[in-house]
Amino acid sequence: MSASAPAADQRLREDAPGDRNFGARRARPWYPAALYTAILAASGCLALVARAEEKLAEIVVTGSAIAATLNEAPYSIDVLERDTLEEQGFPELVDLFKKFSANAGAIGELSSWLNGAGQAVPETVANVNLRGLGAARSLALFNGRRQVYVPARLTGGRFVDINAMPVIALDRIEVLKEGAGAVYGSDAIGGVVNFITRRYFKGLALSVSHEDYAGAGDSNFGAIWGGELGSAQVMVAAEHLRRQALNLTERAWGLPTDGSDYWGWSGVGNPGAFIVPDGLPDSGPMTLSRQLAEAPRFVDPSCVAAGGENRGNTCAFRFGPWDNFIEKQHQTRVFAEINGEWGRNSGFHLETLWSEAVIPDWLTTPSYPPLVHFDDVQQVDATHPGRVALAEAYRSLPGSDGAMIDLSGAEDWYFFGRLVGNSGPGRTVRRATRNFRLSGSVDGTIDVFPGHGLGYDLGLSWSRSEGTMSRPAIYAYRRFLAFRGFGGPDCGVVALASANNPSGLALGPIPAGIAPGQGKCLYYNPFSNAIEFSAQPDAAYTDTANPDYEPRLANAPELLAWLGEELKVDNTAELLVFDAVVDGHFYERRLNYAAGYQFRRFEARARPNEPGNLALNPCPLPGATDCANQTGLFTNIKGQRPYQAQQSTHAAFVELALEPHERWHAQLAARYEEHEQASSFDPRLALRWQLTERMALRGSVQTTFRTPSVDDLNEDIDVRLELLHATGVFKAIETQGNPELDPESAFTWNLGMQLRGPAGMELTLDYWDYDLRDPIGVLPFTAIETAYADPDTRAQVQELVFCPGNRNDGACSPTLIERVRVYNVNGPDIAASGVDIHIGGRHALGAGEFAWGADATRALKYTVDAFMFNGVELVAPLKAVGYLNDPVDGSAPPLPRWRAGGVAAYHRDTISLVGRFNHLSSYRDRARDVPDGRFAHIAAFNTLDLTLLWRLPRYGLTVSLSALNVTDEDPPRIASDHFFDGMTHDPKGRRLKLGLRYTFGD
Repeated sequence: MSASAPAADQRLREDAPGDRNFGARRARPWYPAALYTAILAASGCLALVARAEEKLAEIVVTGSAIAATLNEAPYSIDVLERDTLEEQGFPELVDLFKKFSANAGAIGELSSWLNGAGQAVPETVANVNLRGLGAARSLALFNGRRQVYVPARLTGGRFVDINAMPVIALDRIEVLKEGAGAVYGSDAIGGVVNFITRRYFKGLALSVSHEDYAGAGDSNFGAIWGGELGSAQVMVAAEHLRRQALNLTERAWGLPTDGSDYWGWSGVGNPGAFIVPDGLPDSGPMTLSRQLAEAPRFVDPSCVAAGGENRGNTCAFRFGPWDNFIEKQHQTRVFAEINGEWGRNSGFHLETLWSEAVIPDWLTTPSYPPLVHFDDVQQVDATHPGRVALAEAYRSLPGSDGAMIDLSGAEDWYFFGRLVGNSGPGRTVRRATRNFRLSGSVDGTIDVFPGHGLGYDLGLSWSRSEGTMSRPAIYAYRRFLAFRGFGGPDCGVVALASANNPSGLALGPIPAGIAPGQGKCLYYNPFSNAIEFSAQPDAAYTDTANPDYEPRLANAPELLAWLGEELKVDNTAELLVFDAVVDGHFYERRLNYAAGYQFRRFEARARPNEPGNLALNPCPLPGATDCANQTGLFTNIKGQRPYQAQQSTHAAFVELALEPHERWHAQLAARYEEHEQASSFDPRLALRWQLTERMALRGSVQTTFRTPSVDDLNEDIDVRLELLHATGVFKAIETQGNPELDPESAFTWNLGMQLRGPAGMELTLDYWDYDLRDPIGVLPFTAIETAYADPDTRAQVQELVFCPGNRNDGACSPTLIERVRVYNVNGPDIAASGVDIHIGGRHALGAGEFAWGADATRALKYTVDAFMFNGVELVAPLKAVGYLNDPVDGSAPPLPRWRAGGVAAYHRDTISLVGRFNHLSSYRDRARDVPDGRFAHIAAFNTLDLTLLWRLPRYGLTVSLSALNVTDEDPPRIASDHFFDGMTHDPKGRRLKLGLRYTFGD
C-alpha cells in the first residue's frame, strides 16, 4: 500500500514584496517534541448504517502505509460503503458530498459564473472540500494513488474531479477527516478521500435508473463485469449519465419579478438607454468618458413592454431566463483493472480509467454588456435609420433628470446597453472535459532472514485531464463598424487603429460606391423598433407584437453572427507519480514499519484559439500589437495568453505502527518533501487507548503543508469577468502569479472518544482543530474597488486599478474603472475547529433488523485574520461560521453551524426501507445583516429522503424506488443571481428515482 503526502512547516514571511503585509501575522508557535508525545485522544471510526463490525474489521484503512484494521486505526476516518450508497439511491457524488457533514462548499452543478473558479471549471466537475478549507487542500485518491487535477488554471490550487470515477465501480469511499501531510504529502491539509473500487467483483451486473423532477431529470446506465483471466482477476465497469437542463424558469422562486434587489438583473439591457451629450466638445478620451457618464440620457420607450425595468437612467435586464440551474450534459465513465500474482509471494495490479463529460449547449445570456460604456464604439449619429424612425415616432422623451429631451437634434448619441437582450435567443457553446489514467503496481515479500520478510510495493501512475472551455464574445472593431452602418462580412470597410479616439478605433477609407446601410453594408440597430417580440416571460410584447417594430430596421441574423465569436481555450494537465514503499516488522504486531520514496511531476498547458490568443491579438484590431490596453479583440470577454508550466516533487517518508500493549495503538510518521520552490518536514503522532472493552480514546497531532502550485507562480496574466459594483457591470479582473510566494502550512490536532453499548449501539465524539498559516490566495478585487472609492485609501491601491486610457494614476471616478489587476499572495491566517458527532445502533425487530444512526458536524470556529495591503485593511477580520460568506473572494465557503443527517432503516429478508433526514441549519448573509434586511436570514433547509429496496435473488434482480426531498422543500433564498446557495443546497425539489439492477454471479 503506497502513500503520497503534503509537507510541513516553512519559514514565516513577515512581509510580502514591497513591504506589503497581506495578513495580520501572529508569531508562529513553537511545538516542542514533548507535545507530540503528550496528546492522547480518540475518535470513533464510523461506517454509515454499518451492518456488521466484522466487515469493518477487515477493511484496510486509508491514512497509513501499514496495513491495519479500521477498529485499530488511531485517527478519525469515515467509511461510506456500497450499501450506504445503495440505500441513498446511488446518488451522484456531488449530491453525496453535499450531504456529507464534514464537507462544506462543494461545486458541481453550480453555474461556473458563481462557483468561485472564475469561469474556468465547467458544471460537470465536482470536488471535495473537507472542513471548508478549500478543495485544493483536500487530497482525492483513486485506489490509494494520486489522480491528476482538473486542467483549469485556478488561483489557490487545483483539485481532482471526483466525477471522473464511475459510481458503479466503487466498493467504498474512505474519508480521513484530519491533516495527513506526513503520510500523503502536499494537498492533504484538510484530509484525504480515497475512492476504492470493486476489484474482486465476479459476474455481470447491469443497472439502469431514471430520476425525475419538475422540469428535468437524469438517466443513468451502468454495467460491471468481473471474472478470471487465467490466474488473474479482471473487473470492467462503465456508466453513462444523461442529464436534462433545468432552467431558472422552471422554478417559481428562480426568477425575481423586479430588479429592486439587483440580483438576477443587469443594469445594462436591450432595449437600453441613450446618452445625449448636447454640444459635447471633442476634448480627448478622459473628457469624453467623464462627460458621457454625467450627460443626460433617456430610456428606450419600449423598455418595460419588452420585459425590462425602467430605472430612470437605464433599462434593466433580467437575464435569468437564459441561465440554467443545471446544464444539459452527457457523462461517460469507463474503468478497468486486473489483479494477479506473478512469481513467488508477488502480485500485480493494473488499472485504467477514461471519462468524458460534455455540456453540448451551455446556455448564457443573448449578449454580455460591454466592459467599457463611455467610449465612442456604440455611437449613434443623426442619420442612423433606427434613430430617425424613433425621432419620427417620439418627438421628445423624458430624461434621467426629469426634463424632456428633444430627439430632433443633430448631435451624436451613445447607446448604453447590450447588443441583444429581451428579444433573445440565448447563446450556447460546447464545453467538455476528459480524464485518462493508467496505473500499475507490483508488490510482494522478500525473505531477508528467517522469520523476517520485507514487503515492497512499487507503483507508477500517469493521468491526464483535458478541458475545453468556450465562451461567446463580441468583436470590438466589428461592433464599431456596425454602429456606423458598415457591418457585415462583405461590406468592404475596415477599422483602423487611432490614438485620438477613446476606443482606439477609427473608420478606414470608404471605397467608392459604398454607403452606410446600403448593399452589403449593414447597420446594427440598438433601438426597440428592431424588436418584434420579447422572449422575456410575461412581458407585454411576449405574445403581442411591438407596435413600433419595423421589419426593415430589424437586425439581420447574419449581422449578429458576424459580430460574435467563440473564444475557446484547450487546457491539459498531466501527472506522473512513482511510488516505492517497503514495510515489515521488528516485533510482530508490536512494532511495524514502512518507509518510502515518491516522485511527482505535474505539467499544465493552455492553448486559446487564434481570436482569443493575446499573444497574437492583444489589441482591438486583429494582428495589431501596439495599444495601451492589451486585453484582446473583444468588448465583453477578455482573451488569454498560452502558457505551459511544470513542477517536480521528491518526497521520502517513514512510519512506525506500535502496539506496546494490547490496549494501545500508536502511529509515528514523518515526511520530507522537496519542491522546486520549497521544502518541508512534517511529523505526525496518533494514539489510541482502549480504556475498557466499550470505551476508547484516540487522537492525533501533525503538521501539513501545501506548496505554491504552477498556477500560483505563473506570472502570465489570466483574465476573468466579475461584477464591480461601482460600475454596475462585469469588468475584467486580471490575475497574476507571484514567484515570491511562501508555502502554506498548518498545525492540526484531533481528540475523540468512542463508546460502544449493547446491541451494537455506539457514540463517537471528535473535536478537530486546524491552524492554517500563509494560505495562498489572491488580492480581493472587491476590497480593492472599495478602497479605491475612498479618498483616504485610493493612493495605496491605485496602482491596481486601470481607467480609460490604460491609466492607473487614480484620476478617474470609480464608475469608470475598466479593469482591476490583482496578484497571488500569502493571505491572512485561518483557524477552524468543530465537533463531529455520531450515534447509532442496530436492533432485532420482529423477523428483521432495525438500524438507526445520526451524524452531525458542529462548526465552532472559522476565523480569517485581517487582510492588509500597503498598510490598508482591505478586509476586516472575519468570523465565518454561521454566514453565507463569498466563494468568489475565496475567504471562506458558506458555513452553516450545523450539518447533520439521520438514518433509520428496516431490513427484512429481501426488503429494505430506508429513511434519511438531512439538516442544514440557518445562517446569515453578512452583506445584508441589517435590521429588516431582505435576504439577511437564510432559513434552515430540511429534507426527507425515502428509499425502498426489493431484492429478488431468484431472478438476480434488485428494484429500488427513492423519493428524495419528499416534502418538496425549496432551497432558502439568498441574494444571488440564482437565488439559492448552490454550494450547499439543491434546486431540484422533489425527485422520484426508479432503479433496476440485474446481476449474474457475485
